[in-house]
Amino acid sequence: MTAVMIPTIVIDRTSKLARVARHVGALVAVAFLFSGFSTWAFNTGALPLPPLAFMLVVLACAGAALLLEPARVGGARVKIWSAASACFAMLAFLWSSGSEVALQEAQTRTLSAMLLVGFSLLMADASTRTLTRRAIAVCTLLTVAINVWEITHPMTFSMALGRSASFYVNPNIAGAALVSGMLLAFPVVPARLREAFVLLVGAGVFLTLSRGALLCFGIVVAVLLASRMLRVKRLSLLSGGSTLLVASVMGAMMASGELSYLSGGAERFVKQRLGIGSREEFSADVSASSRSQLAMHALDMFGDRPLTGYGTGATVEWNEPESTHNIYVRHLAEYGVLGALLMPALLLLAWPRHRQRASRVYHGAAQAFVTFVALWGLFSHNVADDTFVLIGLALITALPDQHDPESVP
Repeated sequence: MTAVMIPTIVIDRTSKLARVARHVGALVAVAFLFSGFSTWAFNTGALPLPPLAFMLVVLACAGAALLLEPARVGGARVKIWSAASACFAMLAFLWSSGSEVALQEAQTRTLSAMLLVGFSLLMADASTRTLTRRAIAVCTLLTVAINVWEITHPMTFSMALGRSASFYVNPNIAGAALVSGMLLAFPVVPARLREAFVLLVGAGVFLTLSRGALLCFGIVVAVLLASRMLRVKRLSLLSGGSTLLVASVMGAMMASGELSYLSGGAERFVKQRLGIGSREEFSADVSASSRSQLAMHALDMFGDRPLTGYGTGATVEWNEPESTHNIYVRHLAEYGVLGALLMPALLLLAWPRHRQRASRVYHGAAQAFVTFVALWGLFSHNVADDTFVLIGLALITALPDQHDPESVP
């Protein structure tokens, strides 16, 4: 009897150690990577460790969990895509310029693929997924709070006057991270608070004045409404009340001089940033037209070399001030015709399956998240490198366990 009990005790202890490794890795991933804190802290000198150090901690935790519990590896879908993505990056490097920039791009994309696999290994455990979603909820609300605080403390974090960004520094990335956080945390938010949670996140996204993030937010909220994850009447009432409250507070703050950097120009600033108003006002913002030119340049490159593309990093070291701001055309320009399949394959593999094994709220939130990733790819060429996207993909593609809260109908 003792001989039978010893293996059981060893297995239990090993399982507990694997769970601890997963929990530590997940918390480090959310607190330092998902939040953008590690990048901001390193760039400002607040932390001596670069983001890579925290990525290595996450990968080490994932490796430890795999060694301790090799039978629990999670779903294979994102792992297959990660391998394909890394192969594309390294193979296309062979016919790239071979420069240091191209090599760095290949390394970055390979690291992102490794992180996606690591996150997937961490999310193979149901309790880790629940812990991760709750941590993301806290991180998202903290980001909203910092964005609100930055209204009266402009450019504390943000690189753009009048646009909040929290630890992400870039308002566009901050807006996208908030949308991602909202969708990933949505299932663990109590049902009676979900409309309020969505509105709070919406306020945080609006303060970034990111048109791409606002468009994504509007569309995913429509998806949640269509799938009856949100109550239309309650959302409308809360929206009306919160709009009046915010307008009153903002008006009082502007009158008292708290928002002097926007006084007299707030309406013009918002209209110009969001592209609202006359044709002249819209043309004053060159961002949209410049992004269109970048995309056209990338498509011209694809037309020159449709089979192979120009190789990894070609749209980073070209004679343009920025890269494509669009991952679809970046893949075409750098990888050729096969590159057109890379993102659609990811979206197809990530699309939630097995409705009978997942509760309605988890299924609906996962569908909305994949929709967000597809849309955000039109505004960002880094969507497959952003940790708030990679963690989300690992979460929604994890296989539900028996007695998993995600499996409750």
